[in-house]
Amino acid sequence: MTSHDLPFLQSDRIIFKMFACEEHLKNIKNIKSQHGDLLSKDARVGAEMEIDSLISQMIGTFDCLLFRIIDKFQLSGIPSDRIELNKVISALSAESKGIELARELQRANQEGNWYWKIKDLRNYSLNGSLLSAEASLDVIPYFEQTLVQLKEFIKNILMNEPKLQTKE
Repeated sequence: MTSHDLPFLQSDRIIFKMFACEEHLKNIKNIKSQHGDLLSKDARVGAEMEIDSLISQMIGTFDCLLFRIIDKFQLSGIPSDRIELNKVISALSAESKGIELARELQRANQEGNWYWKIKDLRNYSLNGSLLSAEASLDVIPYFEQTLVQLKEFIKNILMNEPKLQTKE
């Protein structure tokens, strides 16, 4: 994306958050390229910050989608400051407004699936480093793959649910 895409990025928070994810991943790659290793003394703090930011932006992208679902499906009873995946799934299912959409959200969050793993990594990072031997994570390929999964998930959801395609 280029700077002339910015007005669009500011009006569509899902796209903006995905752009932020791409930037954080690019920054991680740059750190590795400059220092040779993310674990080197000079790279470690910057890499940790970028990894935490990337995870936050990935979760934020998913949250933006949930916010849009609540808005476009007019799901009542979920305040904007208390948006939770299970509440959205429950509301979609209960009102028969989007049973297939609820299933897709549920699948992404099932143990072992990509969104569940991102949340699990975030929780792990609250107490330990993802760059540690205990985490045993090759971060760049892992996040490249996960970002592709996130983009595909968003693309498929928006394609299958026309009312979610635009913010207006």
